[in-house]
Amino acid sequence: MQYFNLLVRYSRILVRSLPLIWQAAPKEVTFLTCTMIVRGIVPGFGIWINKQIVDAVASGLNSPQLDNYGSLFSLVFAWVAAILLQSILEPFYEANFKNITEKLSAHINLLILDKANSFSDLIYFEDAHFYNEIQLIEEEVNRQPFRLILFFADGCQYLLNLITMLILLSPLGWWIPLLLLLASFPKVYFSFKIQWDIWQTMSKKSPQTRKMKYYSSVLLTDTYAKEVRLFGLGSLFKQRYIEAFADKYQAMRKIRGKQAWNLSIWEILSAGSNATAFYRVVIKAVNNQITAGNVLLFIQALNNIQTSLQVLFNEFFSLQEALIFMERLFKFLDSQPTMELTFSDKNLPTSIASGIVFENVSFAYPDGRIALERVSFTLEPGKTIALVGENGAGKTTIIKLLSRLYDPSAGKILIDGIDLKKLDLNQWRQQIAVVFQDFCRYSLTVGENIALGDLTALEKLETLKLAARKAGIADKIDRLEYQYQTLLGKQFDGTELSGGEWQKIAIARAFIREKRSQLLVLDEPTAALDPRSEYEIYNRFSELVQNKTAILVTHRLASVSMCDLIMVLKAGKLIELGTHRDLLQQQGEYAHLWQIQAQAYQI
Repeated sequence: MQYFNLLVRYSRILVRSLPLIWQAAPKEVTFLTCTMIVRGIVPGFGIWINKQIVDAVASGLNSPQLDNYGSLFSLVFAWVAAILLQSILEPFYEANFKNITEKLSAHINLLILDKANSFSDLIYFEDAHFYNEIQLIEEEVNRQPFRLILFFADGCQYLLNLITMLILLSPLGWWIPLLLLLASFPKVYFSFKIQWDIWQTMSKKSPQTRKMKYYSSVLLTDTYAKEVRLFGLGSLFKQRYIEAFADKYQAMRKIRGKQAWNLSIWEILSAGSNATAFYRVVIKAVNNQITAGNVLLFIQALNNIQTSLQVLFNEFFSLQEALIFMERLFKFLDSQPTMELTFSDKNLPTSIASGIVFENVSFAYPDGRIALERVSFTLEPGKTIALVGENGAGKTTIIKLLSRLYDPSAGKILIDGIDLKKLDLNQWRQQIAVVFQDFCRYSLTVGENIALGDLTALEKLETLKLAARKAGIADKIDRLEYQYQTLLGKQFDGTELSGGEWQKIAIARAFIREKRSQLLVLDEPTAALDPRSEYEIYNRFSELVQNKTAILVTHRLASVSMCDLIMVLKAGKLIELGTHRDLLQQQGEYAHLWQIQAQAYQI
């Protein structure tokens, strides 16, 4: 019953998977189907012609003169034509097969990209289990579709070939095709059972496989190269790799040995059945009940049947792996967005009048971690607010909620009295310029990296230059060989920047959209900058946020004294709120943090 349910499950996935091939390449699939049918029938046709030729030759040897040379010539011509047709089709078949594979991989990739892009929030991407599923899909997307097409093409071809051979054998005795098939069923069944056990074992040992991959990456990638050599970690990670491999290998070796013994036993049964059928055919030929051509037909057909069964057997288990991938893919494609997008007549204020209000906002991550708990504050238009606190206090979470990368678990975020959930999401995000602490480094040109903040600026060189000057990176760009056309990043052999220079590019990316945005958010904007660059950024901070509502997240309290309001967060709670002077007078958490940092600069 377990295997029957498994077969039903796989059948459903296959039925849903095959239309994807047609959607990806309808013309190529049509051609592939036609060539597949020809390739499946031609071997049987060739065997039948061989029989006719042998019978004709045997007949001629028994008579003083062969009467029908024209008939024999026609048979030879047909035999040559069949071989030639298959040979001519082969390169076109291979080229078409590769074209379909590439198109299908691209089609599935686009489906994945569209689906991932449809998630407006970050819930799925910060859910470890779901994100791991996405990673597994991404790793297999260029390999598993090949198996799916291989089953469609080769599997169907050899199935057609098998049916043709059984039809050719049926005139020799109705029981012969039946015997050959029945002898193969036990082998197929037990092979399926053992293969299923292999899959289960591989699944249980998948953590060891991931560990092996991780240990290899530690020794082979530049991310860890410095510490591995400095601390002499090579032997440690090599040993960990060996231990993980040994654990996986022992389990797989045992089950593969079991598979080999079982298959050997059923091969003996299959060989006995083949011998019985062959013996009966030979006896019939000796007794002149069938012709010599029929003996040749049996030998060639039996060889083709064994080949077809072996290919189908292998293709089935190859298909099984592909269907497991497709099931994972469909589960991802069927996942529903967690963020509700409402469409109403409430327009985004062109200029925020009363301010942004957090009203008893709480938030918990998918793993249950509470990031914010009943936080309330008001950010008035044109004012600058600083978020201060230790790591994990909830500062970045507030930024993500304000950007609506999450929705609050409880409470409301109001924009001029309107719930943020009721505003057009894209319009709202266009009003925010953000520099995240974990900013991105894109393998694009300098100009493209900056213009990602506002794609309408891609061809506006002066706008790009202005943003670069505000971020303090313009002089560096001017010294590059191709300036704003310089490709960045090592991935495509571009120019690599220092961490601080990359951060300035990210800051420029935020400034590029300042004319369109009402809210500027800087999340640790100087974390990777040298003291001089940091001083320059903060020295011009008032200029940069002029006429903007701004939020500054930083650990460096010397930079927040210029802010209109300072919020102090601890363990997800707002514990202090006020100006720099007010908070120092309160002698609370902010004053304590200020004194710690001030003492670090005392000589």
